Amino acid sequence: MCAAILPASVACNGLGGAGTATSEPVAPPGETVTATPPLAALSGGAATLDKAAITGDVAASLGLAPDDIELVLVEAATWPDGCLGLAETGQVCSQALVEGWRAVVRLPDGTERRFRGGNGRVIAEPR
Repeated sequence: MCAAILPASVACNGLGGAGTATSEPVAPPGETVTATPPLAALSGGAATLDKAAITGDVAASLGLAPDDIELVLVEAATWPDGCLGLAETGQVCSQALVEGWRAVVRLPDGTERRFRGGNGRVIAEPR
């Protein structure tokens, strides 16, 4: 059953095609497994980032006006789950890759904070 589901390049933990134990290798010697490329690579390039919208979203999450913060850095990111890789203990997150962004902003007092966004969410990274 395992071999019917997984490609030959993936080991089936010693299980043969019908779920019986076997000592034969599943993949031929020398075969390599290629990592899956990021979603941006599959879609032909990095996601387009709307810096004004990101600045507005981060400012709103802080209760500030967009003009009160400075966007120091923003880059596209692919997060491992719906919690943008920042799940709290006991929190349930979707288990799908989420296209989003990572940003560093400078606050009015001069401190810098890091944020993550994707799927309409904005989350402050722990300090």
